[in-house]
Amino acid sequence: MDPAFLTVVTSLILHLLFNEYEEDHLPFLKKLAIVLPLIPSYAFYQQLYGSLLWAACIGYIATYATLFSSIVLYRVSPFHPLARYPGPLLAKCSKLWALYQVSTGKMHLVFSELHEKYGPVVRTGPNELSISEVSVVEPALGVNGMPKGPMWNGRKNPKTGQASLVSERDTRVHLERRKPWNKGLSSASVREYEPILRNRLFQLVDAFEEKAKDGVFIDFAEWMSMFSYDFMGDMAFGGLGYELMRDGDVNGLWALMEHGIKIQAYTQHVPWANGLLHKISGMGKAAAKLRHFVFTTAQKRAQRGIGPTGPDLSSWLLDELNPTPHPLQFSIYAREAQLIIVAGSDTSAAVISSVFHHILSDKKYFYRLRKELDDIFPLKGGEIPADNSSKLSELPFLNAVINEALRLTPPVPIDLQRGPEKGSGGRMFGSIFVPEGTGVHIPPYIIQRDPRYFHPHPDRFLPERWLPDPAGTFTTRVDAFFPFSLGPMNCPGKGLALLELRVVVATLVHKFDMELKPGYDTTDWEKKLDCYFVLTRGVLPVELKVRAV
Repeated sequence: MDPAFLTVVTSLILHLLFNEYEEDHLPFLKKLAIVLPLIPSYAFYQQLYGSLLWAACIGYIATYATLFSSIVLYRVSPFHPLARYPGPLLAKCSKLWALYQVSTGKMHLVFSELHEKYGPVVRTGPNELSISEVSVVEPALGVNGMPKGPMWNGRKNPKTGQASLVSERDTRVHLERRKPWNKGLSSASVREYEPILRNRLFQLVDAFEEKAKDGVFIDFAEWMSMFSYDFMGDMAFGGLGYELMRDGDVNGLWALMEHGIKIQAYTQHVPWANGLLHKISGMGKAAAKLRHFVFTTAQKRAQRGIGPTGPDLSSWLLDELNPTPHPLQFSIYAREAQLIIVAGSDTSAAVISSVFHHILSDKKYFYRLRKELDDIFPLKGGEIPADNSSKLSELPFLNAVINEALRLTPPVPIDLQRGPEKGSGGRMFGSIFVPEGTGVHIPPYIIQRDPRYFHPHPDRFLPERWLPDPAGTFTTRVDAFFPFSLGPMNCPGKGLALLELRVVVATLVHKFDMELKPGYDTTDWEKKLDCYFVLTRGVLPVELKVRAV
Protein backbone atom coordinates (compact mmCIF):
# COMPACT_ATOMS: atom_id res chain seq x y z
CA MET A 1 0.00 0.00 0.00
CA ASP A 2 2.72 2.48 -0.99
CA PRO A 3 0.78 5.81 -1.29
CA ALA A 4 3.24 7.35 -3.76
CA PHE A 5 2.98 4.33 -6.06
CA LEU A 6 -0.82 4.32 -5.83
CA THR A 7 -0.95 8.04 -6.55
CA VAL A 8 1.04 7.61 -9.77
CA VAL A 9 -0.98 4.58 -10.88
CA THR A 10 -4.31 6.29 -10.15
CA SER A 11 -3.24 9.43 -12.01
CA LEU A 12 -2.04 7.52 -15.05
CA ILE A 13 -5.26 5.49 -15.18
CA LEU A 14 -7.30 8.70 -15.09
CA HIS A 15 -5.10 10.25 -17.78
CA LEU A 16 -5.51 7.25 -20.08
CA LEU A 17 -9.28 7.15 -19.56
CA PHE A 18 -9.75 10.88 -20.14
CA ASN A 19 -7.50 10.76 -23.19
CA GLU A 20 -9.51 7.92 -24.72
CA TYR A 21 -13.10 8.57 -23.61
CA GLU A 22 -13.41 12.22 -22.58
CA GLU A 23 -15.63 13.27 -25.47
CA ASP A 24 -18.16 10.44 -25.20
CA HIS A 25 -18.23 9.67 -21.47
CA LEU A 26 -17.33 12.91 -19.73
CA PRO A 27 -20.04 12.80 -16.98
CA PHE A 28 -18.93 9.29 -15.94
CA LEU A 29 -15.25 10.27 -16.02
CA LYS A 30 -15.93 13.29 -13.80
CA LYS A 31 -17.44 10.98 -11.20
CA LEU A 32 -14.52 8.58 -11.58
CA ALA A 33 -12.09 11.46 -11.01
CA ILE A 34 -13.79 12.03 -7.65
CA VAL A 35 -13.84 8.37 -6.60
CA LEU A 36 -10.43 6.99 -7.70
CA PRO A 37 -8.28 9.37 -5.59
CA LEU A 38 -9.84 7.67 -2.54
CA ILE A 39 -7.43 4.77 -3.18
CA PRO A 40 -4.19 6.71 -2.52
CA SER A 41 -6.04 8.69 0.16
CA TYR A 42 -6.67 5.43 2.05
CA ALA A 43 -2.99 4.55 1.77
CA PHE A 44 -2.03 7.97 3.17
CA TYR A 45 -4.61 7.41 5.93
CA GLN A 46 -2.89 4.20 6.98
CA GLN A 47 0.45 5.98 7.21
CA LEU A 48 -0.98 8.94 9.12
CA TYR A 49 -2.61 6.71 11.75
CA GLY A 50 -6.16 8.03 11.77
CA SER A 51 -6.02 11.58 10.36
CA LEU A 52 -8.71 10.94 7.76
CA LEU A 53 -9.25 14.54 6.63
CA TRP A 54 -5.53 15.23 6.30
CA ALA A 55 -5.00 11.98 4.40
CA ALA A 56 -7.83 12.81 1.97
CA CYS A 57 -6.40 16.27 1.31
CA ILE A 58 -2.96 14.84 0.58
CA GLY A 59 -4.41 12.03 -1.54
CA TYR A 60 -6.52 14.25 -3.74
CA ILE A 61 -3.90 17.00 -4.13
CA ALA A 62 -1.17 14.47 -4.96
CA THR A 63 -3.40 12.61 -7.45
CA TYR A 64 -4.54 15.74 -9.30
CA ALA A 65 -1.05 17.28 -9.29
CA THR A 66 0.36 14.10 -10.79
CA LEU A 67 -2.53 13.86 -13.27
CA PHE A 68 -2.08 17.43 -14.51
CA SER A 69 1.69 17.00 -14.73
CA SER A 70 1.21 13.82 -16.76
CA ILE A 71 -1.24 15.57 -19.11
CA VAL A 72 1.01 18.58 -19.70
CA LEU A 73 4.14 16.46 -20.22
CA TYR A 74 2.33 14.29 -22.76
CA ARG A 75 0.95 17.29 -24.65
CA VAL A 76 4.39 18.85 -25.12
CA SER A 77 6.18 15.54 -25.70
CA PRO A 78 7.26 14.21 -29.10
CA PHE A 79 4.79 11.32 -28.58
CA HIS A 80 1.72 13.54 -28.97
CA PRO A 81 -0.04 13.10 -32.37
CA LEU A 82 0.28 16.86 -33.07
CA ALA A 83 3.90 17.15 -31.93
CA ARG A 84 5.13 17.94 -35.46
CA TYR A 85 3.07 21.11 -35.74
CA PRO A 86 4.40 24.40 -34.29
CA GLY A 87 2.51 26.72 -31.98
CA PRO A 88 2.71 28.57 -28.65
CA LEU A 89 3.87 26.40 -25.76
CA LEU A 90 1.00 27.47 -23.51
CA ALA A 91 -1.53 26.67 -26.25
CA LYS A 92 -0.14 23.14 -26.47
CA CYS A 93 -0.41 22.72 -22.71
CA SER A 94 -3.94 23.89 -22.03
CA LYS A 95 -7.09 25.50 -23.46
CA LEU A 96 -6.80 28.03 -20.63
CA TRP A 97 -4.53 29.87 -23.08
CA ALA A 98 -7.46 30.14 -25.50
CA LEU A 99 -9.80 31.33 -22.73
CA TYR A 100 -7.48 34.23 -22.02
CA GLN A 101 -7.19 35.13 -25.71
CA VAL A 102 -11.00 35.06 -26.06
CA SER A 103 -11.30 37.47 -23.12
CA THR A 104 -9.34 40.07 -25.09
CA GLY A 105 -11.79 39.93 -28.01
CA LYS A 106 -8.85 39.76 -30.41
CA MET A 107 -8.65 36.07 -31.18
CA HIS A 108 -8.82 36.82 -34.93
CA LEU A 109 -5.69 38.97 -34.63
CA VAL A 110 -3.97 36.37 -32.45
CA PHE A 111 -4.58 33.71 -35.11
CA SER A 112 -3.27 36.09 -37.76
CA GLU A 113 -0.06 36.65 -35.80
CA LEU A 114 0.37 32.92 -35.18
CA HIS A 115 0.08 32.08 -38.87
CA GLU A 116 2.48 34.85 -39.75
CA LYS A 117 4.98 33.47 -37.23
CA TYR A 118 4.56 29.70 -37.65
CA GLY A 119 3.19 29.25 -41.17
CA PRO A 120 0.01 27.78 -42.66
CA VAL A 121 -0.45 25.02 -40.04
CA VAL A 122 -0.45 26.09 -36.39
CA ARG A 123 -1.21 24.11 -33.26
CA THR A 124 -3.64 26.34 -31.35
CA GLY A 125 -4.61 23.91 -28.58
CA PRO A 126 -3.67 20.55 -27.06
CA ASN A 127 -5.76 18.79 -29.72
CA GLU A 128 -6.44 21.61 -32.16
CA LEU A 129 -4.99 23.01 -35.38
CA SER A 130 -5.58 26.08 -37.52
CA ILE A 131 -4.89 25.61 -41.23
CA SER A 132 -4.71 28.54 -43.66
CA GLU A 133 -4.00 26.58 -46.85
CA VAL A 134 -6.55 27.16 -49.61
CA SER A 135 -6.00 23.58 -50.80
CA VAL A 136 -7.62 22.37 -47.55
CA VAL A 137 -10.75 24.56 -47.72
CA GLU A 138 -12.82 22.44 -50.10
CA PRO A 139 -11.68 19.00 -48.80
CA ALA A 140 -12.34 20.05 -45.19
CA LEU A 141 -15.58 22.03 -45.61
CA GLY A 142 -17.02 20.81 -48.91
CA VAL A 143 -19.31 17.97 -49.91
CA ASN A 144 -16.89 15.29 -48.77
CA GLY A 145 -15.56 17.34 -45.90
CA MET A 146 -15.26 16.61 -42.20
CA PRO A 147 -18.08 16.86 -39.64
CA LYS A 148 -18.17 19.57 -36.97
CA GLY A 149 -15.24 19.58 -34.55
CA PRO A 150 -15.10 19.18 -30.74
CA MET A 151 -15.60 22.88 -29.94
CA TRP A 152 -19.28 22.65 -30.95
CA ASN A 153 -19.98 20.54 -27.85
CA GLY A 154 -19.38 23.70 -25.85
CA ARG A 155 -22.13 25.56 -27.72
CA LYS A 156 -24.92 23.22 -26.65
CA ASN A 157 -27.61 24.19 -24.17
CA PRO A 158 -25.97 23.65 -20.75
CA LYS A 159 -29.22 22.40 -19.17
CA THR A 160 -30.67 20.15 -21.85
CA GLY A 161 -27.53 19.29 -23.80
CA GLN A 162 -29.40 20.05 -27.03
CA ALA A 163 -27.60 21.49 -30.03
CA SER A 164 -28.90 24.07 -32.47
CA LEU A 165 -28.53 23.39 -36.17
CA VAL A 166 -25.18 25.15 -36.33
CA SER A 167 -23.70 23.16 -33.42
CA GLU A 168 -25.07 19.72 -34.40
CA ARG A 169 -21.98 17.55 -34.93
CA ASP A 170 -23.60 14.46 -36.40
CA THR A 171 -23.57 15.10 -40.15
CA ARG A 172 -26.55 12.84 -40.83
CA VAL A 173 -28.64 14.52 -38.13
CA HIS A 174 -27.48 17.96 -39.27
CA LEU A 175 -28.55 17.35 -42.85
CA GLU A 176 -31.92 16.00 -41.73
CA ARG A 177 -32.55 19.00 -39.46
CA ARG A 178 -31.44 21.35 -42.19
CA LYS A 179 -34.21 20.31 -44.61
CA PRO A 180 -36.84 22.79 -43.30
CA TRP A 181 -34.19 25.51 -43.20
CA ASN A 182 -33.38 24.88 -46.86
CA LYS A 183 -37.05 25.18 -47.74
CA GLY A 184 -37.58 28.29 -45.63
CA LEU A 185 -34.50 29.97 -47.10
CA SER A 186 -34.81 28.75 -50.69
CA SER A 187 -34.84 31.24 -53.58
CA ALA A 188 -38.64 31.02 -53.76
CA SER A 189 -39.05 31.65 -50.03
CA VAL A 190 -36.58 34.54 -50.05
CA ARG A 191 -38.64 36.23 -52.78
CA GLU A 192 -41.64 35.95 -50.47
CA TYR A 193 -39.70 37.81 -47.78
CA GLU A 194 -38.83 40.77 -50.04
CA PRO A 195 -41.98 42.81 -49.18
CA ILE A 196 -41.14 42.37 -45.49
CA LEU A 197 -37.61 43.59 -46.15
CA ARG A 198 -38.86 46.60 -48.12
CA ASN A 199 -41.31 47.60 -45.38
CA ARG A 200 -38.58 47.62 -42.76
CA LEU A 201 -36.19 49.39 -45.12
CA PHE A 202 -38.73 52.15 -45.80
CA GLN A 203 -39.14 52.52 -42.04
CA LEU A 204 -35.37 52.93 -41.77
CA VAL A 205 -35.35 55.50 -44.60
CA ASP A 206 -38.12 57.49 -42.86
CA ALA A 207 -36.15 57.47 -39.61
CA PHE A 208 -33.00 58.60 -41.44
CA GLU A 209 -34.93 61.43 -43.12
CA GLU A 210 -36.00 62.68 -39.70
CA LYS A 211 -32.43 62.47 -38.44
CA ALA A 212 -31.26 64.36 -41.53
CA LYS A 213 -33.67 67.22 -40.71
CA ASP A 214 -32.25 67.42 -37.20
CA GLY A 215 -28.69 67.61 -38.54
CA VAL A 216 -27.37 65.22 -35.88
CA PHE A 217 -24.75 62.52 -36.15
CA ILE A 218 -26.14 59.02 -35.80
CA ASP A 219 -24.39 55.82 -34.80
CA PHE A 220 -24.83 54.08 -38.14
CA ALA A 221 -23.76 50.70 -36.73
CA GLU A 222 -26.39 50.90 -33.99
CA TRP A 223 -29.13 51.71 -36.51
CA MET A 224 -28.09 48.78 -38.68
CA SER A 225 -28.42 46.51 -35.68
CA MET A 226 -31.90 47.83 -34.89
CA PHE A 227 -32.98 47.47 -38.51
CA SER A 228 -31.62 43.94 -38.82
CA TYR A 229 -33.26 42.82 -35.59
CA ASP A 230 -36.62 44.25 -36.65
CA PHE A 231 -36.44 42.63 -40.07
CA MET A 232 -35.36 39.32 -38.58
CA GLY A 233 -38.31 39.42 -36.16
CA ASP A 234 -40.72 39.84 -39.08
CA MET A 235 -39.06 37.35 -41.39
CA ALA A 236 -38.58 34.63 -38.80
CA PHE A 237 -41.48 35.11 -36.39
CA GLY A 238 -44.14 36.84 -38.48
CA GLY A 239 -44.03 40.20 -36.68
CA LEU A 240 -43.72 38.81 -33.14
CA GLY A 241 -40.18 40.08 -32.93
CA TYR A 242 -39.18 43.58 -32.01
CA GLU A 243 -39.67 47.27 -32.75
CA LEU A 244 -36.20 48.55 -32.01
CA MET A 245 -36.21 51.27 -34.66
CA ARG A 246 -39.43 52.64 -33.20
CA ASP A 247 -39.03 52.06 -29.47
CA GLY A 248 -35.32 51.54 -28.91
CA ASP A 249 -33.88 48.62 -26.98
CA VAL A 250 -36.53 48.61 -24.24
CA ASN A 251 -35.99 44.90 -23.52
CA GLY A 252 -32.21 45.25 -23.15
CA LEU A 253 -31.80 42.84 -26.07
CA TRP A 254 -28.33 44.03 -27.04
CA ALA A 255 -26.90 43.48 -23.57
CA LEU A 256 -28.43 40.00 -23.48
CA MET A 257 -27.08 39.24 -26.94
CA GLU A 258 -23.62 40.48 -26.00
CA HIS A 259 -23.48 38.28 -22.90
CA GLY A 260 -24.99 35.32 -24.73
CA ILE A 261 -22.45 35.58 -27.54
CA LYS A 262 -19.53 35.93 -25.12
CA ILE A 263 -20.44 33.05 -22.82
CA GLN A 264 -20.55 30.62 -25.75
CA ALA A 265 -17.27 32.02 -27.05
CA TYR A 266 -15.75 30.83 -23.77
CA THR A 267 -17.56 27.51 -23.41
CA GLN A 268 -16.63 26.35 -26.91
CA HIS A 269 -13.01 26.14 -25.72
CA VAL A 270 -13.81 24.18 -22.55
CA PRO A 271 -16.94 22.12 -23.29
CA TRP A 272 -16.48 20.22 -20.02
CA ALA A 273 -17.03 23.51 -18.12
CA ASN A 274 -20.13 24.57 -20.10
CA GLY A 275 -22.51 24.20 -17.15
CA LEU A 276 -20.03 25.69 -14.68
CA LEU A 277 -19.40 28.85 -16.71
CA HIS A 278 -23.12 29.44 -17.14
CA LYS A 279 -23.45 29.49 -13.35
CA ILE A 280 -20.95 32.32 -12.96
CA SER A 281 -22.69 35.46 -11.73
CA GLY A 282 -23.59 37.85 -14.53
CA MET A 283 -22.69 35.64 -17.46
CA GLY A 284 -25.04 32.80 -16.60
CA LYS A 285 -27.82 35.12 -15.52
CA ALA A 286 -27.69 37.07 -18.79
CA ALA A 287 -27.58 33.86 -20.83
CA ALA A 288 -30.61 32.57 -18.94
CA LYS A 289 -32.48 35.82 -19.63
CA LEU A 290 -31.68 35.56 -23.33
CA ARG A 291 -32.91 31.96 -23.41
CA HIS A 292 -36.12 33.01 -21.65
CA PHE A 293 -36.64 35.89 -24.08
CA VAL A 294 -36.15 33.58 -27.06
CA PHE A 295 -38.32 30.85 -25.50
CA THR A 296 -41.17 33.33 -24.97
CA THR A 297 -40.97 34.58 -28.56
CA ALA A 298 -40.90 31.03 -29.92
CA GLN A 299 -43.82 30.00 -27.71
CA LYS A 300 -45.96 32.91 -28.91
CA ARG A 301 -45.15 32.15 -32.51
CA ALA A 302 -45.89 28.42 -32.19
CA GLN A 303 -49.22 29.11 -30.50
CA ARG A 304 -50.34 31.79 -32.94
CA GLY A 305 -49.52 30.05 -36.21
CA ILE A 306 -49.03 31.83 -39.54
CA GLY A 307 -49.55 35.57 -39.18
CA PRO A 308 -51.19 38.20 -41.39
CA THR A 309 -48.01 38.73 -43.42
CA GLY A 310 -48.05 35.11 -44.60
CA PRO A 311 -45.52 32.29 -44.18
CA ASP A 312 -42.26 33.06 -42.42
CA LEU A 313 -39.18 31.00 -41.58
CA SER A 314 -40.93 29.53 -38.54
CA SER A 315 -43.69 28.26 -40.85
CA TRP A 316 -41.14 25.87 -42.33
CA LEU A 317 -39.52 24.91 -39.03
CA LEU A 318 -42.97 24.16 -37.57
CA ASP A 319 -44.09 22.47 -40.81
CA GLU A 320 -47.24 24.61 -40.90
CA LEU A 321 -47.55 24.47 -44.70
CA ASN A 322 -47.86 20.70 -44.68
CA PRO A 323 -51.42 19.24 -44.62
CA THR A 324 -50.08 16.60 -42.22
CA PRO A 325 -47.47 18.60 -40.31
CA HIS A 326 -44.56 17.06 -38.42
CA PRO A 327 -43.18 20.08 -36.57
CA LEU A 328 -39.91 20.18 -34.71
CA GLN A 329 -40.05 19.28 -31.05
CA PHE A 330 -40.72 22.62 -29.34
CA SER A 331 -37.49 22.60 -27.31
CA ILE A 332 -35.53 22.13 -30.55
CA TYR A 333 -37.54 24.87 -32.29
CA ALA A 334 -36.80 27.24 -29.39
CA ARG A 335 -33.09 26.42 -29.74
CA GLU A 336 -33.27 27.16 -33.46
CA ALA A 337 -35.00 30.44 -32.66
CA GLN A 338 -31.96 31.60 -30.73
CA LEU A 339 -29.77 30.74 -33.72
CA ILE A 340 -32.08 32.80 -35.95
CA ILE A 341 -31.78 35.84 -33.68
CA VAL A 342 -27.98 35.78 -33.65
CA ALA A 343 -27.19 34.56 -37.16
CA GLY A 344 -30.13 36.31 -38.83
CA SER A 345 -29.47 39.79 -37.54
CA ASP A 346 -26.14 40.52 -35.92
CA THR A 347 -24.03 39.17 -38.77
CA SER A 348 -25.75 41.08 -41.58
CA ALA A 349 -25.72 44.28 -39.52
CA ALA A 350 -21.95 43.90 -39.05
CA VAL A 351 -21.31 43.52 -42.78
CA ILE A 352 -23.58 46.44 -43.80
CA SER A 353 -21.82 48.66 -41.24
CA SER A 354 -18.46 47.50 -42.57
CA VAL A 355 -19.48 48.41 -46.14
CA PHE A 356 -20.36 51.96 -45.13
CA HIS A 357 -17.26 52.36 -43.01
CA HIS A 358 -15.12 51.57 -46.05
CA ILE A 359 -16.98 53.58 -48.70
CA LEU A 360 -17.24 56.62 -46.42
CA SER A 361 -13.59 56.40 -45.39
CA ASP A 362 -12.66 56.63 -49.07
CA LYS A 363 -15.49 58.58 -50.71
CA LYS A 364 -14.42 57.78 -54.26
CA TYR A 365 -16.00 54.37 -53.73
CA PHE A 366 -19.19 55.91 -52.41
CA TYR A 367 -19.55 58.13 -55.49
CA ARG A 368 -18.57 55.35 -57.89
CA LEU A 369 -21.25 53.12 -56.38
CA ARG A 370 -23.81 55.91 -56.55
CA LYS A 371 -23.05 56.51 -60.24
CA GLU A 372 -23.61 52.84 -61.00
CA LEU A 373 -26.94 52.99 -59.18
CA ASP A 374 -28.02 56.29 -60.81
CA ASP A 375 -27.36 54.83 -64.26
CA ILE A 376 -29.89 52.08 -63.55
CA PHE A 377 -32.21 53.96 -61.19
CA PRO A 378 -32.27 57.66 -62.21
CA LEU A 379 -33.06 59.85 -59.21
CA LYS A 380 -36.06 61.38 -61.00
CA GLY A 381 -37.12 58.14 -62.66
CA GLY A 382 -39.39 56.85 -59.93
CA GLU A 383 -37.95 53.33 -59.56
CA ILE A 384 -35.74 52.78 -56.53
CA PRO A 385 -33.21 50.02 -55.84
CA ALA A 386 -35.44 48.31 -53.28
CA ASP A 387 -38.07 47.72 -55.98
CA ASN A 388 -35.83 45.64 -58.23
CA SER A 389 -33.48 43.28 -56.43
CA SER A 390 -32.87 41.25 -59.60
CA LYS A 391 -31.14 44.24 -61.20
CA LEU A 392 -29.02 44.73 -58.08
CA SER A 393 -27.65 41.21 -58.33
CA GLU A 394 -26.21 42.12 -61.75
CA LEU A 395 -24.45 45.36 -60.76
CA PRO A 396 -20.72 44.63 -60.83
CA PHE A 397 -19.46 47.39 -58.55
CA LEU A 398 -22.19 46.96 -55.91
CA ASN A 399 -21.36 43.28 -55.68
CA ALA A 400 -17.62 44.03 -55.69
CA VAL A 401 -18.09 46.35 -52.71
CA ILE A 402 -20.09 43.73 -50.83
CA ASN A 403 -17.60 40.95 -51.64
CA GLU A 404 -14.71 43.07 -50.44
CA ALA A 405 -16.46 43.86 -47.15
CA LEU A 406 -17.23 40.16 -46.68
CA ARG A 407 -13.61 39.33 -47.47
CA LEU A 408 -12.22 41.70 -44.84
CA THR A 409 -14.89 41.11 -42.19
CA PRO A 410 -16.42 37.63 -42.62
CA PRO A 411 -19.35 37.12 -40.21
CA VAL A 412 -17.61 34.16 -38.50
CA PRO A 413 -13.89 35.05 -38.68
CA ILE A 414 -12.09 31.92 -37.45
CA ASP A 415 -14.42 29.34 -35.91
CA LEU A 416 -15.39 27.14 -38.86
CA GLN A 417 -14.08 24.15 -36.94
CA ARG A 418 -14.24 20.62 -38.32
CA GLY A 419 -12.76 17.31 -37.20
CA PRO A 420 -12.14 13.83 -38.66
CA GLU A 421 -15.02 11.35 -38.55
CA LYS A 422 -15.04 9.02 -35.56
CA GLY A 423 -13.47 5.71 -36.44
CA SER A 424 -11.75 7.17 -39.51
CA GLY A 425 -8.31 7.15 -37.94
CA GLY A 426 -7.75 10.71 -39.19
CA ARG A 427 -7.66 12.62 -42.48
CA MET A 428 -4.83 13.47 -44.84
CA PHE A 429 -4.80 16.81 -46.70
CA GLY A 430 -1.78 16.70 -48.98
CA SER A 431 1.16 16.50 -46.58
CA ILE A 432 -0.97 17.56 -43.59
CA PHE A 433 -2.23 14.69 -41.45
CA VAL A 434 -5.05 15.42 -39.00
CA PRO A 435 -5.42 12.72 -36.33
CA GLU A 436 -8.84 11.62 -35.13
CA GLY A 437 -10.05 13.71 -32.18
CA THR A 438 -8.41 16.88 -33.49
CA GLY A 439 -10.37 20.08 -34.01
CA VAL A 440 -9.38 21.92 -37.20
CA HIS A 441 -10.07 25.61 -37.73
CA ILE A 442 -10.30 26.76 -41.36
CA PRO A 443 -10.29 30.53 -40.64
CA PRO A 444 -11.83 32.81 -43.32
CA TYR A 445 -10.36 35.93 -41.70
CA ILE A 446 -6.82 34.56 -42.16
CA ILE A 447 -7.21 32.95 -45.58
CA GLN A 448 -9.13 35.88 -47.08
CA ARG A 449 -6.31 38.26 -46.05
CA ASP A 450 -3.48 35.99 -47.14
CA PRO A 451 -1.19 37.73 -49.70
CA ARG A 452 -0.82 34.43 -51.55
CA TYR A 453 -4.50 34.57 -52.47
CA PHE A 454 -5.33 38.29 -52.47
CA HIS A 455 -2.63 40.60 -53.78
CA PRO A 456 -1.63 43.39 -53.51
CA HIS A 457 -2.58 44.97 -50.17
CA PRO A 458 -4.65 42.09 -48.77
CA ASP A 459 -5.60 44.15 -45.69
CA ARG A 460 -6.93 47.10 -47.70
CA PHE A 461 -10.45 47.67 -49.02
CA LEU A 462 -10.02 47.45 -52.80
CA PRO A 463 -13.28 46.45 -54.54
CA GLU A 464 -11.48 46.66 -57.89
CA ARG A 465 -10.00 43.25 -57.21
CA TRP A 466 -13.44 41.73 -57.89
CA LEU A 467 -13.86 43.45 -61.29
CA PRO A 468 -12.48 42.34 -64.67
CA ASP A 469 -8.71 42.81 -64.56
CA PRO A 470 -7.20 42.46 -68.05
CA ALA A 471 -3.90 44.01 -66.90
CA GLY A 472 -3.48 41.37 -64.21
CA THR A 473 -3.05 43.93 -61.44
CA PHE A 474 -4.72 41.79 -58.81
CA THR A 475 -4.51 38.22 -57.60
CA THR A 476 -8.02 37.25 -56.50
CA ARG A 477 -8.50 33.59 -55.61
CA VAL A 478 -12.23 32.91 -55.62
CA ASP A 479 -11.59 29.50 -54.04
CA ALA A 480 -10.10 31.33 -51.04
CA PHE A 481 -13.30 33.34 -50.51
CA PHE A 482 -15.85 31.59 -48.30
CA PRO A 483 -17.49 34.06 -45.89
CA PHE A 484 -20.60 31.85 -45.67
CA SER A 485 -18.56 28.63 -45.32
CA LEU A 486 -18.89 25.83 -47.89
CA GLY A 487 -20.53 22.50 -48.49
CA PRO A 488 -23.53 20.84 -46.85
CA MET A 489 -23.01 22.70 -43.55
CA ASN A 490 -22.60 26.17 -45.00
CA CYS A 491 -24.80 29.12 -43.98
CA PRO A 492 -28.36 28.29 -45.15
CA GLY A 493 -29.25 32.00 -45.13
CA LYS A 494 -26.63 33.06 -47.68
CA GLY A 495 -29.21 34.04 -50.33
CA LEU A 496 -31.26 36.09 -47.88
CA ALA A 497 -28.14 37.76 -46.49
CA LEU A 498 -26.94 38.81 -49.94
CA LEU A 499 -30.39 40.14 -50.80
CA GLU A 500 -30.44 42.20 -47.60
CA LEU A 501 -26.93 43.51 -48.19
CA ARG A 502 -27.62 44.56 -51.78
CA VAL A 503 -31.00 46.17 -51.14
CA VAL A 504 -29.98 48.08 -48.00
CA VAL A 505 -26.63 49.32 -49.29
CA ALA A 506 -28.02 50.34 -52.69
CA THR A 507 -31.08 52.12 -51.26
CA LEU A 508 -29.16 54.13 -48.67
CA VAL A 509 -26.40 55.17 -51.08
CA HIS A 510 -29.02 56.14 -53.66
CA LYS A 511 -31.14 58.11 -51.17
CA PHE A 512 -28.69 59.89 -48.85
CA ASP A 513 -25.55 61.93 -48.81
CA MET A 514 -23.36 60.77 -45.94
CA GLU A 515 -20.26 62.00 -44.16
CA LEU A 516 -18.26 60.58 -41.30
CA LYS A 517 -18.06 62.82 -38.26
CA PRO A 518 -15.11 65.25 -38.51
CA GLY A 519 -12.21 64.00 -36.44
CA TYR A 520 -13.37 60.39 -36.54
CA ASP A 521 -10.32 58.13 -36.78
CA THR A 522 -11.12 55.71 -39.61
CA THR A 523 -8.66 53.17 -38.19
CA ASP A 524 -10.91 52.87 -35.13
CA TRP A 525 -13.33 50.61 -36.95
CA GLU A 526 -10.93 47.69 -37.29
CA LYS A 527 -9.46 48.35 -33.84
CA LYS A 528 -12.91 48.06 -32.24
CA LEU A 529 -13.83 44.82 -34.01
CA ASP A 530 -13.97 42.07 -31.39
CA CYS A 531 -14.22 38.37 -32.12
CA TYR A 532 -16.64 36.35 -29.98
CA PHE A 533 -17.41 33.68 -32.59
CA VAL A 534 -19.05 36.50 -34.59
CA LEU A 535 -17.59 39.99 -34.92
CA THR A 536 -18.89 42.72 -32.63
CA ARG A 537 -18.22 46.34 -33.52
CA GLY A 538 -17.83 49.86 -32.20
CA VAL A 539 -19.42 53.19 -33.13
CA LEU A 540 -19.71 54.56 -36.68
CA PRO A 541 -20.74 58.26 -36.43
CA VAL A 542 -22.38 59.46 -39.66
CA GLU A 543 -24.14 62.65 -40.74
CA LEU A 544 -27.06 62.22 -43.15
CA LYS A 545 -28.54 64.51 -45.78
CA VAL A 546 -31.38 63.66 -48.14
CA ARG A 547 -30.28 63.98 -51.77
CA ALA A 548 -31.81 66.86 -53.65
CA VAL A 549 -33.93 65.66 -56.58
